[in-house]
Amino acid sequence: MEYFVAIKAVGDWELDVLAIPFHSVDSDGQWFDENTEVMSESFTTPIVMYQHGVKQGAEGIDERPVEVGKSVPGSLEKKLDGWHIRVILNKALKVAKDIMEAAKSLKVAVSSDSIGHLARLEVNGKLIQYEKNRAGRIAVWPFAGVSLWENGGGNFRPANPRAIAMPAMKAIYRDAGLQFPDIDTTGDDEAEMVKHRTEVAKAKMKALQILGEI
Repeated sequence: MEYFVAIKAVGDWELDVLAIPFHSVDSDGQWFDENTEVMSESFTTPIVMYQHGVKQGAEGIDERPVEVGKSVPGSLEKKLDGWHIRVILNKALKVAKDIMEAAKSLKVAVSSDSIGHLARLEVNGKLIQYEKNRAGRIAVWPFAGVSLWENGGGNFRPANPRAIAMPAMKAIYRDAGLQFPDIDTTGDDEAEMVKHRTEVAKAKMKALQILGEI
């Protein structure tokens, strides 16, 4: 499940990642909702990888998948728009730096990783073992990991174009003296949602500029 989703820069190489957005259908015709079981008590610190173990530019696989950071213990949280988790990137890695820079320009792709034989898809009211290219609601998705990478540069294209990456968080807004703009992901009008998200992104960029973060 790949998404070009909301990522908010928190602090020093720290990101707030919307890893599992609700009610957003991807290119496979699949979606999560508030009833999707992610087994949050078992997978409290999902592994954070670069692009599913694929090299930068999608030029083959890494011999050893690159762990670009660590998920913050206790940060996995279910919110109105989906499951969020905070990630601290590894400053020693070039790809982590590229991800951080991409977050500032609204260009980070995200994909939640699971354990295939444990995941379940709901099709016509019945649960089946997960199949990537089959449409349906994802009913069970053990949230074992999340992949991050910068959009473009030959990398994989995100499967869900309705979500965007935004570099900000509530603490940044508080410090800048601005109101934190919430995101409404429940609307059915895609054009209006894209317009809303663009306006939110501009507001967040303004907050970062005020604080000298960009």
